[in-house]
Amino acid sequence: MNRTANVKILILLLCAITAQGIPIPGTQGRCQCIQTSSDFIHPRLIQSLEFFPSGSHCETLEIIVTKRNGKKSCVSPDAKWMQIIIKAKKGGRRHN
Repeated sequence: MNRTANVKILILLLCAITAQGIPIPGTQGRCQCIQTSSDFIHPRLIQSLEFFPSGSHCETLEIIVTKRNGKKSCVSPDAKWMQIIIKAKKGGRRHN
């Protein structure tokens, strides 16, 4: 094959990789949480918790708290109060 054919094949391969959505290292990909908060949310105000583990879509663990009033907040998994809730949920799963 000649040089132009090799260049065309290389360009097509790069386009295929880009189209598949492979994240570029060092970028956040398609994270749902742009900013996280460590502010305490009283458990009585929490309607639901959603955990999104790190993966190809995002490099970090994401926790989205839905409050009873319908507002959603992204919470830092490093917040001490959230770590207590995570441990409590994991402990509750073992007993079921």
